[in-house]
Amino acid sequence: MHRSPALQLTLLALLLGPSSAAPSAPVGLMIELLSHAETTVIRDAAPEFSWIVNDTARSAVQAACQIIVESAENPPQTIWDSGKILSSESINAPYQGKLLSPGQKYSWRVKTWDAKDHESPWSDPQRFQTADAVTTRHEWAPASRANADFTNRHRLITTEDTPIRAIDRGNGFWWIDFGKASFGNLVVRWENAPSATLTVGLGEMLAAEDRLERKPPGTVRYQKNPLKLEPGRSEHPVKLSWAPPGWMREGFLGLPPECDQVMPFRYAEIEGAPAGFKPERVIRKTLSAPFDTTASTFTSSSPELNAIWDFCKYSIQATTFMGIYVDGDRERKPYEADAFLNQLSHYTVDREYSTARHTHEFLLQRPTWPLEWQHHSVLMAWEDYLYTGNPDSLATSYDILSAKTLKALAREDGLIMEKTGAQSQEFLASLNMNEALKTIVDWPAGERDGHQITPVDAVANAFHYRTLILMARIAEAIGKNDEIPVWQSRAEKVRKSYQAVFFDEKNSIYRDGENVKHSSQHANLFPLVFGLVPQDHRETITATIKKRGMACSVYVSQYLLDSLYENGGQEHALELMLSKELRSWHNMMEKGSSIAMEAWDQSLKPNQDWNHAWGAAPANIIPRQLVGVRPLEPGFKRIIIQPQPAGLKHFKASVPSIRGPIHVTWHRKPGLTTLRVTIPANTLAEIHLPSQRPAAITEGGKPLREVADLKALRHQNGVAVIEVAGGTYEFVAPN
Repeated sequence: MHRSPALQLTLLALLLGPSSAAPSAPVGLMIELLSHAETTVIRDAAPEFSWIVNDTARSAVQAACQIIVESAENPPQTIWDSGKILSSESINAPYQGKLLSPGQKYSWRVKTWDAKDHESPWSDPQRFQTADAVTTRHEWAPASRANADFTNRHRLITTEDTPIRAIDRGNGFWWIDFGKASFGNLVVRWENAPSATLTVGLGEMLAAEDRLERKPPGTVRYQKNPLKLEPGRSEHPVKLSWAPPGWMREGFLGLPPECDQVMPFRYAEIEGAPAGFKPERVIRKTLSAPFDTTASTFTSSSPELNAIWDFCKYSIQATTFMGIYVDGDRERKPYEADAFLNQLSHYTVDREYSTARHTHEFLLQRPTWPLEWQHHSVLMAWEDYLYTGNPDSLATSYDILSAKTLKALAREDGLIMEKTGAQSQEFLASLNMNEALKTIVDWPAGERDGHQITPVDAVANAFHYRTLILMARIAEAIGKNDEIPVWQSRAEKVRKSYQAVFFDEKNSIYRDGENVKHSSQHANLFPLVFGLVPQDHRETITATIKKRGMACSVYVSQYLLDSLYENGGQEHALELMLSKELRSWHNMMEKGSSIAMEAWDQSLKPNQDWNHAWGAAPANIIPRQLVGVRPLEPGFKRIIIQPQPAGLKHFKASVPSIRGPIHVTWHRKPGLTTLRVTIPANTLAEIHLPSQRPAAITEGGKPLREVADLKALRHQNGVAVIEVAGGTYEFVAPN
């Protein structure tokens, strides 16, 4: 931890002068990005600590802090006392005492001082235990340990659900509904039960009203098993089974060794129930990672959008059942693109980062075959750093991330070429691969909008360009300054070649690939979202994308919606999210799924499953783009709040961040817009407020020029941009 005085935030607070009240005790303690460290073990002998500065005063910052680490003995022994350190660091603060011993229990606590030297109380302690083998640097768990190693990530938990409805059909037949599907098992909790054997059917889909579908299509789940009631036992669990599809010989993961088998189900049918059976005896034990359902909220003037948000948020919670992001129940295997979309959504619905990091680092060791999936690893690495502010994983994985740009496949003009002969064993080994990469564009193949995949492909090269841009930023983040211009030069070469090879000047569209006339939705939206489209063509390309609508899969819908929100197409983006067409979230819910599907509809992917997190894009699109909360600097040191509500009349949202929750309330009535925001202490935020008359904007009833603790930065394209530090602000702007 730096011992020099804090800079920008502290200086700002000194100038503005926070209130005289002392800050409250810090909350939200994390060690190695874990909020529930007591459930697992820490592998680092010199861990890093994070906390939320608990000060509601305007412009509040942390000017100093003190950390104490203690043993678990009674009375506890002080292992490290930092003393009062002049520092604004409240995330990733390093331990600087004697290296922690392996296999030991500890606790740590922290207190802070504000810019006027007011002292907070001590936080509640956070307990943790070190692993049997500890290290002094960030490193991956061995790939051979697969899904069994839970160091530096949360262990899975079991929660209990009770039925919301139960129907007695007579003759010992009961139909039961748990309200939503989850990955779990069914248990009959019945002490002194009579000796009997029940038949229990569990499934996700209805055949008719209150009738379970016993032969569901694709990988939609149904399982029927006997359940023996045994006198003398209080709990009687169903014994479930799972097996990978016949064509899948490797790559799938098992549940952690201590976990019983689970399956996704919402409904149960129980046959042969003896006298005395009651539905309240039926319990569903759900398996998942720890999840704070209160960490994020969203409601708006659109009940349909609210339902979509709830549906997608729950999808992220329900699919954590293995402690690593997987592509649903069919394969139980992580894929890079699935994981990236899951990561974005997980970050925006819960203050949880360890599952994403573990999945990302696992995939660096055990990658999958699609060519653009390699690029997604670079995207995941950057989002990890952007949301946590922690560069440890970047530093450890820099060399393999460099390889995953696929720069080795670049020809003289900088564009990459998928050519099996160019994929040498040395190249594949640099990626930890043992099979050639293949361009995928979208999945399933029927969702490519007719895209013609070519060796020099527009989609693959758009991803390549984006990874080059990010690698320059990654090099800067970890101090590889001599490599920054190398990456920038590569990116500039690709940018120029991309326009020359793929852009059709006559028709102002991008072609699918080199020497191809066809132009798909994908060939246009990917260069737009990744910043390859010149400014004077963005309006035209955005219009082209709007005309095509949702001509893509649930996976590419993420990039489609992002491209629209980032290029003035928020009205169309909202229309697509609210659509009731075949390719819509409404259709998923109408078909009866309570977790996002792998595809828009069974007709588009007959073998799809009903529990695929990559189908839940609105879980992150709504907070990141519609509410508009995103990190401007790693670790949310600076935040952007850029609401794009389109036709909504109002919304209210809470978005988690590593520094604390960000609250945004938007309300519009004829001629006037009200925006209320609450920013965590120890941060700065850029507020983007549409208004044609910035001089008429007020905050707290005062003109902006009379409010001391904010700064009007600029007025551009009808938007006033205002900088504020932590605290609560209410802006009123004429439309």
